[in-house]
Parts: sequence; structure tokens; C-alpha cells
Amino acid sequence: MYTSIEIIELPQTNWAFVTHIGVEGLDSAYGKLLQWAIPKGLVNHNLKLGRIYHDSFKFTEPDKVRMSVCLLLSEPVETQGEIGLVSIPNGKHIVGHFEIAPHDFGKSWQSLFVWMNEKGYKKADQNPFEIMHNDFNEHPEKKCIVDFCIPIE
Repeated sequence: MYTSIEIIELPQTNWAFVTHIGVEGLDSAYGKLLQWAIPKGLVNHNLKLGRIYHDSFKFTEPDKVRMSVCLLLSEPVETQGEIGLVSIPNGKHIVGHFEIAPHDFGKSWQSLFVWMNEKGYKKADQNPFEIMHNDFNEHPEKKCIVDFCIPIE
């Protein structure tokens, strides 16, 4: 597992999203989002998908965790139906850069929160999120290249 961690000021980002509950069925949620995005020309070589977590796995059962399955937008778009828009404000973040197998997401998030606590940082009153930089199916080792982002005070 490749990992590096840094504290950086991230710019505001804008996302189209579909709300999803639980860890099962994520492929279907991403499918809905992409089915909406493809005809709008939003899927290209710069495609970045992500997730915003509205609940903590520390306190919420995996089948009840609320999350937004997201597509990073380079410009504003109109949405309808199940597709919503959300902005993540600029601010200081702990960003963990990971190259991991899909089943290592939970362990990686846990290690990043442990690092945050050991270093004395405090999570801001915003939701943590992740940005995926590749399709793990296209990686030679089937790994995800992903940034885990924790907003901090």
C-alpha cells in the first residue's frame, strides 16, 4: 500500500451527486450518476469521481451509512431528479494519498483519522470526502489511486 499524508489548503470544489445509503450497491449509484453525466458531455479523460461521507462508520452500521456518490464538475450545470449539486468550501485539509485495493478503504480511512488524532489536529464541522483518480479495473494491480480528505480547523 502506497501512502503519503500532507496538510494543504484545498480550493472550493463543485460536485454533482446521487445520495446513497450503505456500502452495498455503490456501482449502481455511480451508474445512475454516469448515465446522467455522459449525455451532458461531463465524462472525459479528466473524470474524477468521489464520495462525501455524511456518517461515520465508527458510529453507524455499514448498511446505514449515508453518502453522496459524486462527480467533480469543472463548471456549473443544471440537475434534475435524483441528481443534486453540492459545493465543498475551500479550507485546510488533511489529505492522504493512497494506492490501495478496494477492500482497504476502511482500514485506510481509520489510519488517516488515527494520524490526525496523534498529530493533534481537530476535524472541522464538515464532512470528509474522497477523490478517485483512476478506474481500479484499469490498474495493472486492480488498485485505486485515491485522496482521502479530512477538513480540519
